[in-house]
Amino acid sequence: MPKIKAFRGWRPAPDKVLEVVIKPFDTFYTAKARTILLSNPYSFLHTIEPLIDNPYMRGSREEIIFKKAKEHFDEFTENGVLVQDPEPAIYIYRTINRGVTQTGIWTCTALDDYLDNTLKKHEYTRADREKDLIEYLQNTGIDANPVLVTYMPKPEIAEIITRATAHPPHTHFLADGQEHFLWKLDDEQTIQQLVGLFAGLPGSYIADGHHRAAASSLSGIERRKNNLRHRGNEEYNYFSTLYFSTDQLIIFEFQRLVKDLNGLSEEEFIRKLEAHFELKPSDAGKPTSLHQFKLYLKDRWYELNAKPHTFDQKNPVQRLDVSILQDYVLEPMLGISNPRTDQRIRFVGGVVPVEDVQGMVDQGEMKVAFVLHPTSIEELIEVADSGNVMPPKSTWFEPKLHCGLVVHQVD
Repeated sequence: MPKIKAFRGWRPAPDKVLEVVIKPFDTFYTAKARTILLSNPYSFLHTIEPLIDNPYMRGSREEIIFKKAKEHFDEFTENGVLVQDPEPAIYIYRTINRGVTQTGIWTCTALDDYLDNTLKKHEYTRADREKDLIEYLQNTGIDANPVLVTYMPKPEIAEIITRATAHPPHTHFLADGQEHFLWKLDDEQTIQQLVGLFAGLPGSYIADGHHRAAASSLSGIERRKNNLRHRGNEEYNYFSTLYFSTDQLIIFEFQRLVKDLNGLSEEEFIRKLEAHFELKPSDAGKPTSLHQFKLYLKDRWYELNAKPHTFDQKNPVQRLDVSILQDYVLEPMLGISNPRTDQRIRFVGGVVPVEDVQGMVDQGEMKVAFVLHPTSIEELIEVADSGNVMPPKSTWFEPKLHCGLVVHQVD
């Protein structure tokens, strides 16, 4: 059912790849970002969060940023920093990071897939973040950060990937300790074969990029309304997507660290935990099974195994380890009812070593740390198929994609 199509991607000129492509930032308002912008005129960061160097430019800060971003993009295309492929293509992308190889298909997906739930979701989106992304798209036409999508493995798709990657890649580089490969498939027969194979999938699931998918869809709807000659094949009807089969994705957990015990002593807190978990002393490390947690408190590690009453529910969301921890510990014991906004809780991605998590407690920065077992792809699919959404910070997906490698232009 997924409807995909080839597109004429803008890609860095071969001699500019390392200068253009940029590792994504959690936030662009950093000293590191400013250093990159000042020292590297070709960084794709200029098209995302440019420096405002003209004090006489009129408009709001957002309007000025969008105008500068579009100017930089136009300069890159005019000066050959970015070069557009002559024919529509579907791309094969591979990354090797920390010894793990992941390969997926980079294409465009119809925004109607998002609207009719062919492309299934598992997260809520925030209107304020959607608004920013919509305005960026509408003002710049730059669709450079693909939505990460997963699907159940299909041998025929895997075979096309195998055949394509047997040849030398069109692009290959090492950046930030991560190796990147890109192959271009622009022959009509292969493109139509892939389009047909994806149309035969029962569905697909957003892994990462819910806000980007929502913003692209809402922006596309607005453009449809304003285009009296709308035909349905315009680029604004599609958004950039990178499909990884479920066996190619890696899901990490988010650890939870809390600043205090909500007025409880360490002994009182441990006693309360024993009502819902089997506790025993443990070494540092990560849980090895579902419904198992590791706890670090006052120089000691504990293993917590959830008792049956905490996960014997029919609702697939309530069975998640992140839900068990929230429903039985964080809210009732530690008073954290809204982890999205509570300043007493911090989330740390599972790629961060456990030793670093322990250090935050040992240094007094946080009081207690909970280390979780990763949510499985099967759990994610079950939640999405049921029409539910996951609690915040349930999953950390890899790969994390660099920006500027393949750009879909919406205009």
